[in-house]
Amino acid sequence: MSFANILFAIGCWLSSLIFVAIAFWAFKRKDPMHFWSGSTVKPEEITDIPSYNRANGLMWAIYAFCMILAGIFSLFSIKVGGILLTIIFIPGIFVLIFAYNRIYNKYRSTSITYKTGVSMSKTPRAVVIVITSVCTIIFIMFGALIFYGEKDPDVSIFNDHIQIKAMYGLSINFSEIADISLIDKSVNDIGRRINGYGGIGGALKGNFKSDIIGETLIFAQSKSSPTIKIERIDKKDVYISLRNSESTEQLYYELIVNIPHQGIKE
Repeated sequence: MSFANILFAIGCWLSSLIFVAIAFWAFKRKDPMHFWSGSTVKPEEITDIPSYNRANGLMWAIYAFCMILAGIFSLFSIKVGGILLTIIFIPGIFVLIFAYNRIYNKYRSTSITYKTGVSMSKTPRAVVIVITSVCTIIFIMFGALIFYGEKDPDVSIFNDHIQIKAMYGLSINFSEIADISLIDKSVNDIGRRINGYGGIGGALKGNFKSDIIGETLIFAQSKSSPTIKIERIDKKDVYISLRNSESTEQLYYELIVNIPHQGIKE
């Protein structure tokens, strides 16, 4: 479970609190519950206001629970969590409108004439702004995680160490390097992810484990070859590949030239 997974899950759970608050508000209201900014629902329109408000509260509670589930799933896969969150926000709003119409029609009074379509009372503008802001923040967070996760690692060579700037990045001292080699294949079958990023674009970053080669650190594109392998003394081996194979080869030769006592393995 990576920090990115946890951060995304927290974003989902914080957003769900908004809808939990709306659900609680619906349960406690004396007047008919509203939906969003637009029209109004007058008390005389509803035959059983407490039951009507409880139905609205349950609707919003279920919506909040779906967001909580998206957060739980994102702990294991940001991809799955992101897909669920997209479904909740885009088709989900139409499901809410449909559900509200069912609730309103069930409890409306037949003694007066009503407007057609969704009849909703005016939601405080602050609530609308908060909900919109939270949703926007979540999508920005999701987009930033995908961008950062899919981005090629930035590898810098200093006097006594290599620095890998990326999600799960690290510094590798020259003294801990046993060998550097260039493998003519991708890391597509490197093993299972233990604590890392496996995004929608094929990038792999973080800690992986294989029954054959054991635990490794990967900063690579799953379908890109060749791959640089850095063997470390008493530490996890590191695998690096960039989207462009020529860039990977160039980085390999820069490592060989600048790091003492390394031979070329291909």
